[in-house]
Amino acid sequence: MFKKVAAILADIIGCDDNDVFMETKFTAENGVNPIDIAKLVIECEREFNIEIFDEDVHKFKEVGDVVRYIKEA
Repeated sequence: MFKKVAAILADIIGCDDNDVFMETKFTAENGVNPIDIAKLVIECEREFNIEIFDEDVHKFKEVGDVVRYIKEA
């Protein structure tokens, strides 16, 4: 599951998915802006056939947060 999320994020921000880790933070320093997070959420909802609630998105601070959310869904 992590590999899929990493690949989605890498595609969105234009980096190699080998440069994305569970600990990769959603910060400008890592090339991630709020629009990118929204795109990631939409793609994860499609890929994993889940709904990610808007009130939960603000809790996503790093890639691992998204992976854990999907596993719990």
